[in-house]
Amino acid sequence: MSTLFIINTCKTFGCRNLGLPVSVSADYRWPDYRLGYPALHCRACGSYPPLFDEQQFSKWLSAHLSADAFEKGHFCPVCFHDKSICYGYNPLGTQRIQCRACKKVWTPKRHLQRAVAPPERIETVALIVPFQGSCAKQKLYVLLSFDALNGNILHLSTNFTPLQSGDTLHYRWKGNSEPELHDCDILKRVNMRSAQFLRRSQFDEIQYGSAQLKRNARGAILRPVITAHGHFRALHIRFPAVKIHAISHESFIRGAVITAWAELFRQRLGEIWFVEEEIIDSDAHTPWYFKGAMHHGWWKNRWQLWEQEKNSKMVCLLTTGNKNHAQELSLAASRRYIHWLYQQPAFVQSAQCSAGHVTQILHSLASDYNDKLTGTASAD
Repeated sequence: MSTLFIINTCKTFGCRNLGLPVSVSADYRWPDYRLGYPALHCRACGSYPPLFDEQQFSKWLSAHLSADAFEKGHFCPVCFHDKSICYGYNPLGTQRIQCRACKKVWTPKRHLQRAVAPPERIETVALIVPFQGSCAKQKLYVLLSFDALNGNILHLSTNFTPLQSGDTLHYRWKGNSEPELHDCDILKRVNMRSAQFLRRSQFDEIQYGSAQLKRNARGAILRPVITAHGHFRALHIRFPAVKIHAISHESFIRGAVITAWAELFRQRLGEIWFVEEEIIDSDAHTPWYFKGAMHHGWWKNRWQLWEQEKNSKMVCLLTTGNKNHAQELSLAASRRYIHWLYQQPAFVQSAQCSAGHVTQILHSLASDYNDKLTGTASAD
């Protein structure tokens, strides 16, 4: 099986089994129910990552990546190779392209006229947005990844899928949403978020609210962890050499990143940082000043506190890496986009639309934002 489709693997940085499938390492034992759910026990590092139905995941991910490739042309819809050449035009005058690896020829719906330069750093955040479903207050889970330096959107995913997907991949709301933590002090927020991870039935089983499609609606709402793995696999195909990731403080986002770029992290060439911010004045441009470090959460991760006039941020390096990056890390690209997004009438009114239509609106607005920002970039 291609490493692209491996989801049942050790996700511990520094472990010799990081990213390796169960067929490769003798250190694995499964299923293990010590934590109350079926898990993969890695005896090399002692971790217990939850087990997924790998067949269902692989089938959905293959269809998901193929659909994405037919839509945008960033990589081959058959072998997922990222190198292609222009291959004439179809009878309607639309550019065809050919995969250099398997020679597949196809016509993307939206062909990128100029390649997006690989980012030095990817910034990823989550967003919860409403949609009209079977009853009131239905919500979608959205992941947004940006070029942290240039600000353009590299990839956008929601946990709605129009594709056939196995039942084990579906989101199931249990009636109790995790509380919003936006309004509390940044130190308290970091601690409360870590405590939330421990209260879950398993670390990746987020409960963000109800998400029920309209009756007879096609498609499904996926577990956010499945969306995250699909999101970063698509990004990795396009940008396999990216070494620095600044992400929202969420355990399964970390797991999805480290699995997608596992080879780099096994070589200790990659960095993942949790970032939390409390921005009062977004126009402040003075330097950030280090205020101290502390350990938070069950894992006792080392967080750094930085201040900039009225603003504050906390950053946590989850791997080895250049500690000097702490001062420059932020979620500024996502903040700028989300501020812009909430000013767009199409988005403000999208709560009245179906999950599939909201997803289309978000992709369209992301493309508009990139065009406005650079004139050439194209969003996923």
